[in-house]
Amino acid sequence: METLNMEIKNTGPVLARLLQIMQTNTVSENIYLNDLDVGMTADHPSSGSWVNVLGVNEAPLPEILKLLGIRSITLNAGYDFDRLAKLTVTLPPAEVEQYLWTFFNDENVINELRSLFSNCRTIAFDDWADFTGASNLWDGLLADVISPLGKTDMEFIFYLGDPISKLSFQVDEAIELICDFSSHGQVTFALDESEALRLWMVLNGVNLDMPLAAQTPSDLKKKYFSIFRIMNIARLLIYSANDAILFSKDQQFILTRKKVDHHIEIGLNARQNFIMGFSIGLLKQLDIAHCIALGLIVFGSYGELNASPNQENLQAYIQKWIEDLQKPESMHLYQ
Repeated sequence: METLNMEIKNTGPVLARLLQIMQTNTVSENIYLNDLDVGMTADHPSSGSWVNVLGVNEAPLPEILKLLGIRSITLNAGYDFDRLAKLTVTLPPAEVEQYLWTFFNDENVINELRSLFSNCRTIAFDDWADFTGASNLWDGLLADVISPLGKTDMEFIFYLGDPISKLSFQVDEAIELICDFSSHGQVTFALDESEALRLWMVLNGVNLDMPLAAQTPSDLKKKYFSIFRIMNIARLLIYSANDAILFSKDQQFILTRKKVDHHIEIGLNARQNFIMGFSIGLLKQLDIAHCIALGLIVFGSYGELNASPNQENLQAYIQKWIEDLQKPESMHLYQ
């Protein structure tokens, strides 16, 4: 798609469909591995597995995956995690960022990671800008583990984070690396509006200290679209407090969000909780608008409750969102 042609997606039917799915939800054989150091709550055991609120078996993310900057993954079927748990990778006290992958490049480690990822459906990574050695680790993971598998059906979810602390060439290399994952599946690249604007400035050689003139919604969409056009990825997802905007080769749309309190928006677990709903939506092969909405529902429910929601909580959140769409200030969006 070569031109900017944004559709305002009617959120109501998307939510109604998700509510229907929730009410007929069945337990899946798939497995969702989550970083419990981030999302841990009192009703989650510290080991073993349980069925989460979306009907998927959930288990703690193995430590070696945390060291690789992986936030969560989903698997198509069961896996013997004992072998993975026995692997040890010792990083030096003063690790050199550009050589971190060499400490993982052991035959036993590589073979076990290949075994795991051969059964993998989605991989969500930590914020690139905030994870030491992310480029080196992810490049090694792609070259030595994922590429040899020959898979082309994986889903990769990347967050950039704030690029202000990075050099321009490092950002360029990160963007190129993220695009390289497209050879083995579909890449979703997610940014909040502040990160997206800063990335546009880096990519266009604009000094990050230089104040920009006030940006209209049209100005912002053009800048977001220019980011998408230079990236060989399936999806670019930009979100603000009010909207989620998707760019893909097949469609471009705005999905109106349910507003949440600011402390929920910037909460420590916010991205983790969104990714849970979004990645499980991908796992269940839902339409991308439904995946985004499901991510926002899980994120919002966790944030409002400050605890793990149950089925009734999620359904109540959807109902409230639907009610909000009937208010006069929302109705005009679809007229």
